[in-house]
Amino acid sequence: MSRLPALLLLAALLAGCGAGVRTVVRGGFDPAAKVAVLPFSGRDAETNLSLAEAFTTYLMEAGFEVMERAQLEKVLAEQKVSLSGAVDSGDMSQVGRLAGVRAVVTGSYRVRKENVRTVTPAVKPPPVRQRPDRRPPPGVKQAPGQVRVETNTVFSGLTVKFVDVATGRVLLSSSAEKDYDAGSVNKALAAMAGSIKEALEKGQGGK
Repeated sequence: MSRLPALLLLAALLAGCGAGVRTVVRGGFDPAAKVAVLPFSGRDAETNLSLAEAFTTYLMEAGFEVMERAQLEKVLAEQKVSLSGAVDSGDMSQVGRLAGVRAVVTGSYRVRKENVRTVTPAVKPPPVRQRPDRRPPPGVKQAPGQVRVETNTVFSGLTVKFVDVATGRVLLSSSAEKDYDAGSVNKALAAMAGSIKEALEKGQGGK
């Protein structure tokens, strides 16, 4: 009987929203507990940090208590612990003990470049009025349109996980099931934070 709540959470708590987000709660987590968000795991270190900072903001807006990054870095620097998006269970336990958080939030994503062609419509010259008794002059060629190629950054496989620092177990995960460009990826992160909040509230019976 003690496993029933966890089984119900795993089976039933699938929360989503308009941005194509799927959240699964696998274990008990108190939404009031403090968490620490690590840099995401991806190709670019600057992007990893930027996504983590954005997700931190959206978690706070959703009502979660999140340890400030500057404070987290200070605590870990004092103990000579490297802050990275890829940490093992031992590192997470140490992070939790030093920072006083219940869970560490990790994130991952894939990124690719896509070329987008934009074609400016061709411009037709105004018609030339002709006299009925004359042959029409040679046609004037239509002015060609312009083709512009832009390179967009596309994010896919965007996923965040709440990991219990005491056990190393994944308490919940949330994934964005669509692709997003650089201009809309923050909307996906905001939707994931909202989906996580909704899933946890359902797990508590709407409290």
